Amino acid sequence: MHWHRAIGHHAASGEPYVIATVLATTGSTPRASSSKMVITAKGTDDTIGGGQFEYLVIEQARELLAQGHSGAVIAHFPLAAAATQCCGGSVTVLLEPFAAPPCQVAVFGAGHVGERVVALLADLPVQLRWLDARADRTGDRGTRPVPCEQLTDVEGCIASLAASTEVMILTHDHQLDYDLTAQCLRAGVQSVGLIGSQTKRARFAQRLAQDGFASAAIERVRCPIGDPAVQGKEPMAIAVGIVADLLHRRPAAQAPEGALSWQQIKAQLVQVQEPSA
Repeated sequence: MHWHRAIGHHAASGEPYVIATVLATTGSTPRASSSKMVITAKGTDDTIGGGQFEYLVIEQARELLAQGHSGAVIAHFPLAAAATQCCGGSVTVLLEPFAAPPCQVAVFGAGHVGERVVALLADLPVQLRWLDARADRTGDRGTRPVPCEQLTDVEGCIASLAASTEVMILTHDHQLDYDLTAQCLRAGVQSVGLIGSQTKRARFAQRLAQDGFASAAIERVRCPIGDPAVQGKEPMAIAVGIVADLLHRRPAAQAPEGALSWQQIKAQLVQVQEPSA
C-alpha cells in the first residue's frame, strides 16, 4: 500500500503507526530525500530503500511504538558502517509516531443522521467504526469517509467493543435499537447514546427494567442523544448536536499556547547517535 493511503487506513482503524521520512542523504543511497514508509507493530507499507538499513529503521520505529513515544525522532544511518550495505552513503531519517486515538466510537445506522455523524467524526481524532444491518447501505461507496460494515451479529459485535467505546445508536429499526441498547448494557459499555424522544426513552426504560436491568444500568442510556442546546430537526442539525455532546464530554487535550521557537522545536526532536559499526 502506498504510504499516503496507509496513513488513512491506519488512522481510520485506530492502529498506532510511525511515518519514516528520508530527510537527507549523502553519497550513494537506495532512495532519495522525502521518500516515506509507514510502520506498524505488525507490518509496513511502502519503502525507503529496503535491506538492512530499512530493517534498522523498522526496528527503531517499533521500539518507539512499544514505548508509547510521542515525540519525533531523527536517526542517522551510515550505510556501510551501520547497515553493512555497499552503497557507501548515509541517510538521515525522521520518525514520527502517531498513537491510537484516545476515543473509540461505534456508530450504528447509515441513514441520513448516521451518514452526517460519520462525516463529522471522520475529521476528529477518534477511532471510528460504522455499521448498518442493511446490505444496501454498507460498503465503501467512494464518497464516504470510512466504509460501513454490515451488522449481522448484534451480540458478537457489541462483545467486541471496549467498555469505554462511545456507542451511538441511530438505526432505522426500533427493535434493532432496543437489541443494541440491551446488549450494550449486558456487555458493560459505559456510554450509550440512543436517537429518539423522551417517549422512546420511557418505553425503552420500561422494557429494560422488565428484562431485568438495574436502574443504574438504564441510566447509562442517553436518549435523546445529543446536545440539547443545538436546536433543529434537520439531519445535519441532529448530527451536529450528537458530535457536540461527545466533544463536551470528552474534551481534547489542550495544546500549549503560543508558537514554538526553533529552540523549542529542536528540543522536541531526539537526536539519535550514530549506531556503532
